[in-house]
Amino acid sequence: MEGITDAMKQYGKATEEIFKNKPKRGRPYGIKTPDTPSIIGSLAALFTVLVLASQFV
Repeated sequence: MEGITDAMKQYGKATEEIFKNKPKRGRPYGIKTPDTPSIIGSLAALFTVLVLASQFV
């Protein structure tokens, strides 16, 4: 098999159209999903506060 075939060109065009019309990290149906790094950060801060409180009490 040599060179770029017609199927490869069609696949490239279809993929390009999909990426143009849909964002990479789109939110489905307008529902805003929680931001994972902020959740992990807040849980880590809460855990740290609880550990410090248990050490000093």
